[in-house]
This record gives sequence, C-alpha cells and structure tokens, in this order.
Amino acid sequence: MVVRVLMERRNYRVVEAASGPEALDLVKDEAFDVVLMDLSMPGMDGLETTRHIRSDAAGSQLPVVALTAHTSHKEQQMCLEAGMNAVLRKPFDSEQVDRLLGLLDHSAKGPDA
Repeated sequence: MVVRVLMERRNYRVVEAASGPEALDLVKDEAFDVVLMDLSMPGMDGLETTRHIRSDAAGSQLPVVALTAHTSHKEQQMCLEAGMNAVLRKPFDSEQVDRLLGLLDHSAKGPDA
C-alpha cells in the first residue's frame, strides 16, 4: 500500500500482480516504466520472475527493482545476478524512492542525458 501511494503521488499508474506468473503476463501484455518486484510471491519468487522477464527481448531493458526486507550482501547480490537493476530495502522513505527513480530515468536516457 505504501509503495502504491508513493508511486501514484509521482504520477505513475500502478498495476499490481498477485504472483510471479501474473507479473509475467502483465509485462508481456503492457508497457511499463519500471517493475517493483517483491522477492516473496506465490507461484514464482521475484528472482525467478526477473530471470523470465530478462529472457524475453521485450523485457531485457525494463528496469526491475527489488523491494525487500532482506538486507544481507548475499541476498542483494542474488537480486543483481537475477537481472534486477537495483535493490530498495524496506523500510524505505519517499526520498529513497525519488533518488532511485531519478537514477533509473537517467540511465534509461543514456549517458548523454
């Protein structure tokens, strides 16, 4: 709920998936600016879901960010190795979300932006 409010305040349209397979279907059917991925989802966890997104050409450039309470270096590394662009650790605040979205927007525009 907190993530929804933070994103909607920034004029993002928020679409939620209840499971990994549902997230994959949504990514295949719609264009998204960013995916905020929960690591613990039914049916397929966030790591596996991200790997599937990355295996499809359409999802190869889509920014995927882990939302997690897992804070160990090993868990963060697993997220990055699965193809996620960043890890946002819970609890987080609106300033962290703004910084992350700014970084993702800048990297999407390329180094000359």
